[in-house]
Amino acid sequence: MPEIIVCSSCQAVAPAEANFCAQCGKKLKNAPLSTSVGKQIFIYLVSFFLAPFGLGYAFIYLKQPDAKARTIGAVSLALTACAIVAVIWIATAFMKSLYGQFNTLNF
Repeated sequence: MPEIIVCSSCQAVAPAEANFCAQCGKKLKNAPLSTSVGKQIFIYLVSFFLAPFGLGYAFIYLKQPDAKARTIGAVSLALTACAIVAVIWIATAFMKSLYGQFNTLNF
């Protein structure tokens, strides 16, 4: 016997996998997030090249019950952390090289 749910608005019966009521259109549950390859590539690129914005995707996907979605969230979080560390390291190296030249000047 297939699982069913009852709409809280109109009391219509709907299949358990339905996201909206067929009678009144009320939202029954949140639709699962996309875990397609294209969406993963987009999330990973945002996480690495626009690091702070990757945190939003990471936390949204980490909250999902699906193991694949949580994996996407963990990878996004790791890429964001690596990108932030890389930016700090590059900026520090640049500043040391820039100000190191000033230290050799004699006035």
